[in-house]
Amino acid sequence: MRQIKKAAVLGSGVMGATIAAHLANCGIPSVMLDIVTPNLSDADKQNRKKRNALVEGNKQMLLKAKPSPLYRKSYIDMIETGNLEDDMAKIADCDWIIEVVMERLDIKKSVFEKVAQHRKPGSIVTSNTSGIPIRAMAESMPKEMSQHFMGTHFFNPPRYLKLLELIPGPDTLPEVIELMAQVGENILGKGIVYAKDTPNFVANRLITFAMQYVMHTMVQDGLSVEEVDALTGPAIGHASSATFRTADLVGLDTLQKVVANVKNGCPDDECQAIMSGPDWFDQMVAKGYFGNKSGSGFYKATNDRDEKGKRIILGLDPTTLEYRPPIKPRFECTGKVREVEDLADKLRIMHGSEDKGAQWLFKFFANMAVYAANRIPEISDDIVNIDNAVRWGFAWEVGIFETWDILGFDDVCARMEQVGVALPPIAKAMKQKGAKSFYKTENGVDLFFDLASKSYKPVPKNPKEIKLVSVKTGDPKREVAKNESASLIDMGDGIVCCEFHCKMNVIDAELTAMLSQGVDLLEEDKFDGMIIANQGPHFCAGANIFLVLGAAMQGDFASLEAMVRGLQAVGMRMKYCHKPVVAAPHHYTFGGGVEICLHTDKCVIAGETYAGLVEVGVGVIPAGGGTKEMLVRALEHIPENVQADPFQYVRRGFENIAMAKVSTSGGEFIELGYVRPSDIIEPNFELQVGRAKDVCLGLIKMGYRPPRPPRLWALGESAEVAFLQAVWGMKEAGFASEHDMLIAGKVAHILCGGDRIQGTPITEQDVLDLECEAFCSLCGTEKTQQRIQHMLASGKPLRN
Repeated sequence: MRQIKKAAVLGSGVMGATIAAHLANCGIPSVMLDIVTPNLSDADKQNRKKRNALVEGNKQMLLKAKPSPLYRKSYIDMIETGNLEDDMAKIADCDWIIEVVMERLDIKKSVFEKVAQHRKPGSIVTSNTSGIPIRAMAESMPKEMSQHFMGTHFFNPPRYLKLLELIPGPDTLPEVIELMAQVGENILGKGIVYAKDTPNFVANRLITFAMQYVMHTMVQDGLSVEEVDALTGPAIGHASSATFRTADLVGLDTLQKVVANVKNGCPDDECQAIMSGPDWFDQMVAKGYFGNKSGSGFYKATNDRDEKGKRIILGLDPTTLEYRPPIKPRFECTGKVREVEDLADKLRIMHGSEDKGAQWLFKFFANMAVYAANRIPEISDDIVNIDNAVRWGFAWEVGIFETWDILGFDDVCARMEQVGVALPPIAKAMKQKGAKSFYKTENGVDLFFDLASKSYKPVPKNPKEIKLVSVKTGDPKREVAKNESASLIDMGDGIVCCEFHCKMNVIDAELTAMLSQGVDLLEEDKFDGMIIANQGPHFCAGANIFLVLGAAMQGDFASLEAMVRGLQAVGMRMKYCHKPVVAAPHHYTFGGGVEICLHTDKCVIAGETYAGLVEVGVGVIPAGGGTKEMLVRALEHIPENVQADPFQYVRRGFENIAMAKVSTSGGEFIELGYVRPSDIIEPNFELQVGRAKDVCLGLIKMGYRPPRPPRLWALGESAEVAFLQAVWGMKEAGFASEHDMLIAGKVAHILCGGDRIQGTPITEQDVLDLECEAFCSLCGTEKTQQRIQHMLASGKPLRN
């Protein structure tokens, strides 16, 4: 595969800068160019720094943006800046040139004229347009350039939203499309949707209809903006911003323009009648109600607070265009799903209940599903691309046709007919063929119903992707062991996977037993290596603190010690096993989950990994080897026979634990020192398991040998006192409590080697013993038990 070694990003606004940031996240340096800073004096026009002030300012804004577009702040150094007048020659050594300027065809064409003068032959040129036809931009390009030109539509924010729409132009070469798909998936971690060159492409075309349908029906059905958001948010697996909070984020003036693209560009759309207005929405835009950027949209924040201290957010009444006090939605369906965890059950309740909200929601879904189905093959060729577009572009947990399957294909068809919604061609074709679902799995292969052939076809899959559920269903014998918390899966090629699958993947005796059994299989030469991976929402939320609290309140210290020793033991077995173990942490990886990772040979870390040793939040210390490994990682920076003060190295580990520092990315997980710089970041979560397996196989081929025991020594009393002085200062400043000081003191005591004299050699077991003693003693305190109770009740830490 051709490589993209360097990119140019033309435009440094919100999208341009954040695309450059994500390229940096994934190891691609870029040159980011924008217009010369406007309104300069004649003298300043001769000053290069002043000429680049606009683009440089936008680059620096990346460091302040929340959530951060960068995995690590230092990655910003991979972005070079310049301006479109002085620095276009810099694109000559770029393999990929991305246009991200203002959404005006004339401006884009003028930029492409400059690109044509400076690009090297064969370099790929793409536009991030959200709606301007690709063919209109390509029509005046030189032939060779138009053959290497296409649309690459990122979604905002590029780091967090997985969707990348690829839109070929009339001359785009097949190999260019293939290369962009490979770069998008394998390098940038994107989910690829193949779109046609139609207004708003795929995801925005569908969401345009959704917004217009909602606005045109909510008033006649008597629904408020708060009620619509309650029905179309997390209760059905959609983003928490739901419908109208999302619109306020996007900007209502922007939304109006996006809708106009469909109104003006799709004269044959069967829903033309609702592709404008309603009148009250147009009046909102005319009044300057643009959403968050203007301070008022469908919602308006006030400075007033309610009895709980929360800011009061007013809602818009569309019938009067006046803001009124917030309305608390009260539907039977939304009340029921609060206690339901399974998404499929939530969807059935939300669409199948008898209350007004559920009845409206089903009609909304029915019309949305029919509209999406009728867009095949207009905007894309199949249901897979459509489902992926809404899942990856808008953070929906399941797609439109996946939802139809969950609700029951025949049941939805019957209800559609009852509410007067005509079945789309694909549903009629399925009925004729006797098909009962849009998707199905046979022999471990995922299939979808294809309208063009009226048959099932394999869901397109990256050859590097491994789905654990498909491995197990394809051959049940692959699941070699299982209990309530975890399984061992034969991944082929001599690799076994320990998969966690309990609620939040918390650590209990069954989970540690399965890890230990996996090590047994390695030591018995039944497998050559093990990966620890799962594809649930989170890798591991840490120890089962409910069990910890129960034992602590009963004074059952023998059970507490057994829990700690069990996790410590399996960690040490993994670390010194004669065959490699690789972990694949992702999303929430807390406490004991981090400790498991620290005892493996290599980590393949998802780009979106939020990890840390957070035990102080529940009043204890990392006792599964986490504190020990922080000491190991600190002292390994000091070469043998070199005299150096270890305090500054150990200090980082102390601060991580005492302040419960949590990474905001896989990159920061490394930066904080929890894992090593040699560990690997995988931006594409779907490819993480396959990458972990490949890394494990690589270690085997390299002639794996377990690590040597680390060289450890006690820092002594003086270092412990220095740590305690720092914590005392925080307490005096009001940032720490007496109990925080007690916990931090335990951490310092462990990291400094206990009561041993400075320089005394110590072993890993010495440190593990100190961990165990500190953990059990803290569990016996009333304030630690209060912290655990508060966490279980509220999900939030208590600082008492």
